[in-house]
Parts: sequence; structure tokens; C-alpha cells
Amino acid sequence: MHTGSVLILRTLGVPRVTGPAGLLDVTGKSLALLMFLALEGETPREVLADLLWSDQGTEAARRNLRVQLHRLKGSGLAEWLDVTPGAAALRGEVQVDLLALRAALAAGDAPGAAARVGGRFLDHLSVPGAAEFGAWQERVAGQALDEQLRALDALAAHEAARGAWPGVLAAHARALGLDPLRERSVRAQMETLAGRGQREEALDAYRALCRRLREELGAHAQPLPATRLLAQTLAQDPGPTRGVAPGLSGNAAPPGPLVGRSAEVAALRAARTILVLGEAGIGKSRLLRGAGGDALVLRGAPELTPLPFGALLDALRAQPSLAWCPEPLRPALVAALGAPGGSGLPDRGATLDVLAQALLALAGGRPLIAEDLHWLDAGSLETAFLALHRGARHLWLSARPEDLAGRADVLEVLARVNPPRLTLQELPLEGVAELITQLAGREAPLFTARLFEATAGHPLFLMETLRDLRERGVLSERGGRWHTPFDAFTVDYAEVPVPPSVTQAIRGRVTRQLLQAGALWGEAFPPALVAGCVGVPVGDALDELERAQEARLVTPDGAGFRFGHDLHRRAMLDGLSGARRAHLHAGLAALAPAGTPAGTVARHFERGGEPGRAWPLWVQAAREAEGLFAHADAFALYGRALACGAPPREAFAVRVARSELCRHLDDEPGREAELTALAQLAAGLDDAGCWADLAARRAKWHTERDEYALAVAEVQAALARFGGALEDDVRSALLLEGGAALACLEDWPASALLLQESLALTRERLPVRASNVLYWLGYGAYRTGEFAQAERAYRQSVEVLPAGTLSRGRVLSLWKLGACLRRLGQLGEASAALREADDNARTLNAGSIRGLIVAEQAALAFDQGEQEVASALAAEAQSLLTPGGEEGWDVLRPLLAALAAGPVTALG
Repeated sequence: MHTGSVLILRTLGVPRVTGPAGLLDVTGKSLALLMFLALEGETPREVLADLLWSDQGTEAARRNLRVQLHRLKGSGLAEWLDVTPGAAALRGEVQVDLLALRAALAAGDAPGAAARVGGRFLDHLSVPGAAEFGAWQERVAGQALDEQLRALDALAAHEAARGAWPGVLAAHARALGLDPLRERSVRAQMETLAGRGQREEALDAYRALCRRLREELGAHAQPLPATRLLAQTLAQDPGPTRGVAPGLSGNAAPPGPLVGRSAEVAALRAARTILVLGEAGIGKSRLLRGAGGDALVLRGAPELTPLPFGALLDALRAQPSLAWCPEPLRPALVAALGAPGGSGLPDRGATLDVLAQALLALAGGRPLIAEDLHWLDAGSLETAFLALHRGARHLWLSARPEDLAGRADVLEVLARVNPPRLTLQELPLEGVAELITQLAGREAPLFTARLFEATAGHPLFLMETLRDLRERGVLSERGGRWHTPFDAFTVDYAEVPVPPSVTQAIRGRVTRQLLQAGALWGEAFPPALVAGCVGVPVGDALDELERAQEARLVTPDGAGFRFGHDLHRRAMLDGLSGARRAHLHAGLAALAPAGTPAGTVARHFERGGEPGRAWPLWVQAAREAEGLFAHADAFALYGRALACGAPPREAFAVRVARSELCRHLDDEPGREAELTALAQLAAGLDDAGCWADLAARRAKWHTERDEYALAVAEVQAALARFGGALEDDVRSALLLEGGAALACLEDWPASALLLQESLALTRERLPVRASNVLYWLGYGAYRTGEFAQAERAYRQSVEVLPAGTLSRGRVLSLWKLGACLRRLGQLGEASAALREADDNARTLNAGSIRGLIVAEQAALAFDQGEQEVASALAAEAQSLLTPGGEEGWDVLRPLLAALAAGPVTALG
């Protein structure tokens, strides 16, 4: 029984509202309004009106909102409603099941989170005439379903850790009640039942899934390959006897408990971010995952290192749907995931912002783990740190110190945050004793001492040795516990047979060729690829890989396999000859599945001794990186194309791209080096177009260094030398750079002459360059006080761009358009142009440009007689503009003086 003024809202399942006196009769739009406020907090009234009356005009919607708020107060909810003229919110103690579930997930409280699982979000609530509310309801329903499933997965893991297998099965059954086609839960059910000796019951679960798929999706629908493979394995192999712990079959050893790391776990949970360092196999991943529960894991991998945002995009693309992603974010995320076309986003800042929001949404309050920083690309790490800044609960990192030392790009990103370090050592004798005690159910001191002597407390070697002993029958298992006879009679425990080399044990278990091909491909690999690479039928390859799975060298990963640990993968490559490596690399490249990143295929062709097939793919990978605004990555990828011997003309285009990337990277020495290399290539090609293109780039370089006369001379020399032999696009580039340099020299007639000719060559064919030309034409007119002429040029600069273009150039043109309109007295149009410029600048995260825009908005507000607004905007502009600069301050300084003196006349 609840006491006090507590309002309880059930959102999961059929919605209910309960007050101190019991259930309240709240239905329809009143119920929708209440639930929205409970989850979204204080909301402007105009937003609520549009949300619930999307099909009505503004005044009618606001009138209906007033009525609904009145009805809510009359239904017994006045105590919890906070309504002002501008907004509405809930106050007091309000308990919401979905928020409680999220809090429990964030706190790692699996039973508490699972206790709040209730069903579909706002089940059976339909609100006619409220399209916006319907879209919000659908979005939150997808998120709530994902969060409830994660809560039940966490509960299953919690119950498994206690050995409470009925609880594990019950958790998976509840998950299937929410999503009957969720194959992850079906496979978990099957594995748990098989582990308990209930093979037929496990196969019944598979058959039930098949029936549901046929009923829902049609007669030809089949489970995923991983589910079918598990069912085939169970049908062919009787599996373990009843009483064996789930997840253990055949001779596979049970996963070891996390022991001897209590201080490290405490350090992790006390830190928002921390870097765990240690050698391979020391237990970094086991520690992080043990402490993080159902944490979201980003894994660095060698094959993903050169690819921008490689690890993050790999994790996002692995999701079966975007149900977890907030609806407003989906278009931008789909664009970012849509390689090879690039992100479609305006700049790197916007790309990072979208990916960080996506990472936060996917984590859903869970800790974030970034494993193997020595292989992680810098972009994924930068995004993870941005997610931490935006509110991620934890970001835990791991790396091998000796390998991390060679990653200057990652170290640079790390230095910005400088997370505390935690170095893992081998387990002490006491830790090994605790491990054996937990596994055997009793102390085994002599066996423990022998094991410690053999492995030096190295966690991976410990588990490999225990597994080897178990495979030989030295260790037995009863009731999920390990047992050994040696402590009963041994004197010096010399009888305990320890494998002479863990690496030898690993390498001797399976056919090496398949795993060698898989190890060269990456941490995870598809069976068909490695089968084709070594020339064996896929069915035979699967037989071998299943034996490798039994040996715990690999684990299922969707339709493929993944190495159990990087030490296993490295062992497969030890002793592999250079010729064999090259042969396998070339085969992997030729057989790479559709959709494989271009950089991955290029790497295999390059290492396979086929640079001629590698360089075009390196160029493609570099262009994809440019589309993601990963400029440093793109620069390096273009370098790989050059190293593979791109032909001279193609190399010229690559050098052009690298010179432009140097501009984005503010790398003036690098840009000068690329221009020098371009001159060498142009001399060899002896092509007028290449020489003229180089001249245009040199001219731009001089202009940006304030060497305007040198820029003009460069353009004039090229035009005089090549004249009419130039293609229109090259000639127009020269004319643009010459006109811009002359404008900076304030030679307005000469500048306009060149720019007008350039415009004639570009208006129909090259809209982005035409927009740039028009901007400079407007600049000249603006600086000479011809505001009407400047207004026409700036307006055309915006209009000539393709629909949907979002760029710094467009924002600058909108800003100057608004400035011209203000000076022409067209204040309403000026306000609209400046507002659009400001919105776009915010999207681009372009603070310096926003300062220019806000200064102009402040002057506009002053001209409109809104002195208080002008004063507030002026203060904001001061915080955004570069101190000591001229641009923007030329508007702001007279405005500040006018504000101090009082509104007398409009500003010029």
C-alpha cells in the first residue's frame, strides 16, 4: 500500500495511472499527455499542442490543449501538474516504470531491472489525429523493447552466475514473450537446455521457432544460420549428460570465474573512465566484462585499424535493425553508415556528434568498453570520449602497453582526457587457489601449487592448462564442479600432467590452413571465405571449424566464427612462411564477400603481392574516409595508394586530394610538400590541364597566406602560357582564384572581370564553384557599398547550390545576405536569412561563424527597436567572436556604443 502523495505511472503494458486512493480514470489524449510529460519532462505548450493535435491549426490546437490540461486537473492530478503560460510539467513524486527500469540497468541491478519488464510500451493506446505523438510513441516503444530485452538478458546472466538454471530459462522465456522471433533468446534456451541434458527439449525450442517463423513470415522463412547450425549440432551429437552446467559440452571447459581482481573491479566501478593495461592473455577483457555486466563493447581489430570509425561502424552495422536509435537521429545515422558514399553530413564535427549520439543510444545506460586500443582507430576512440562527455556512465579501455606505444594517433586522443591507468599482473598463488576452490567446490592446495608453478598465474595459460587436463580425463566434472584426485594421494604433485606448451596444444587441435586463412582475415571470419581460400568444400570446412569450436579456439559469431582469444589467432600465424602468407592474402582479397570495406580488400591485395589491384581500392577507401570527414585517415589511405604505385595521372589526382586534406588539417608544411610533388608529376606528364590545376592550387595557397600579388601572378602566368587549351573547369578554377586574390587587393574592376568569366563557365556545370564565385562577386559589391548588387549575388550564391546542401560556404552566403537585407531596410527578410544561417551554423558546430551571424542579429534587433533582445544577442556575440579580430566586431562595436547611449537611430 502506497502512502503519501505518490503518483505511479505504468507505461510498459496496458498503461495505468495510480494515485494514493487507487486507480485514476485517465484515458485518450489526457493519458497520452500525462505519459509524454512523465518521460520527456517540462515541454513548451506549443510543442504539446502540435504533438497531440497534429491535424489542426495552431489556435485550435492550443485551445484543445487548454481543455485537456483542465481535464487532467479535474481527474485528480492537480497535485502533480505544473502548468505555466508557456509550458507544462509534472512535479512532486512520480514513479514511472520505464524510468525505474533504465535506472536499474544503469546501476547494474539485473533483478531490479527485470522486475520492471511489463510488455509493449503504452500497449493499446491509440490517439487519433496525433501523428506526432504516434511517431514519438513508436520510437520510445522500440527503445523500451530493447531495454526490456537487455534487462532480461542481464537477469539470465545473473541467474547463470548463481547456477540457477530454471531462472535462466524463465528469463529467456520472458524475452521471447516480448519478441517471439528473437533468435538470440532461442539459442540461449537451446544451449541451456542442452547443457542440462535436455537435448529433446532444446530441439523442441528450435522447432517452435521454425513454426513461428512460418506463421509470421511465410512458408519459406528459416532461422538464422547460427541457430540452424546449433540445431544441427544438437541433432547429431547427444551432448552432455544431465547435470552438466549450461554452456559446457563435450570436452569444453567451463568459463573460469573472475577471481583475484576485487581491488581492480572496485577501481573500475569507481572511475568514469580508466585505461587497463596488460600483456596478452592477462585477463583485461575478462576483468572489464566481469565488472561491466551487459556493457556495450567496441573491439579494436587489426583489419579495422586503418578504416575511419572502423570499430564503431562495424558495431553499428552489426545491429539487426535501428529500433534502438531515436527517430530524429536515424536519417543522419543511416547516411553515416552508408559507405561507400560517405556520410552525407556537413563536416567532421557533425559526424562525430551523430556517431556519439548513436553510441549513447545503443548503450542505453550500459557501461561502454573499448577493448584493444592498440588496434582501435582514433575516430572510434574520439567518439567514445564524446559519448562519455555527453553522459555515458562509464568508458573503460584496455590495451597492451608495448603495442599502444606505437599508436601516435590514439595516444594523441588519449592525452586529451588522460584517463587513469590500471596495470594488470599475473594472479598470485592466492588467486589461483581461489579459482580452483570455486571450480572444484573445495580447496585443492597441492594441485593449486603445481598449477601455479606451471603457469606463473597467467590467466589464459591457467584456463588452457585446465582445459587440456580435462580433455585428457585428468579432471572430472560432477554437478557443474571440477574434481581432481591428486590432492588425495600426491606427495610432490609431480604426477599432475601439465602440457609442455600451451601454444603447441592450441596449434595441434585443428587443421591449420583454415584457421591460418581466418587469422589473416581478422578476428572474425566467414566459413565460406576461408574454405574457398584453401580450396576445400564448405561442408568439410564447417566440420573442421566445429572441432575448433569444441576446443574453444573459435566461437560462433552470427553466420561465421571468431577466435576465442588473440593469442589463439597469433599462434595460428607463428611459423607461417612469407610465400604462404602472400598466397592466402591474395586468395582472401579475390574472394572477399560483397560489402567488405575497400580498405580491407586493398590490404589483402597489397600483402598478397598485387599492388596494381590494391591501389584503386586504397583510393576508394580514402574517398570513403573523406566522406566521414576523417581527414587524417584519408590522407594516410591515399598514401597507401601512392605506395602501391598508382600510375602518374592517377597519382596526380591522389596528390591533389592530399593537398586539399592538408588544408583541413592545417598542415601547411604537408600542403607545400604535396604541391612540390604535384609539380614533379606535372613535369613528367607535360599536360596543360595538370599545370593549370597546379597553378590554381598554388594561387589559393598564396591567397590564404595573404600573398595576394603572388597569387595573381601565378594565375596570369598560367593563363598566358596555356590560353585556350584549357578545359572549362580548369580555366574557371584559375579565374576564381585570380578574382579572389584581386578582390583582396581591392582591385574591384579586375576582380569582377575574372569572376564573371569564371561564373559563365561554371553556373550550369559546377554549382559549388559557381556559389563560391558569386560569394566573391558579392564581397566586392558589399565592400564598395553596393548593397543591392551584393544582395543579388549572395542570394544567387545560396540558390545555385543543390537542394539540401549544408556547408560553411552556404552559411557564409546566408549571413552576408542577411547583412545586405538589413542595410537595405528589408528587416523581415533579413531576420529569416540570419535565422537560417544560425540554424545551419549550429548544425555545423561552427562557433566562429555563429559569432558573425549573432552580431548581425543583434544589430537587426536594435534596428527593430528590441533593445533588450539586442543587448542579450550582443553579449552572446562577444562570447563567440575572436577577441581582437575585425570581422563581426565592425558591427558589434558600434552596436555596443549605441546600446550604452540608448536607442536613437538605426545602425548602418
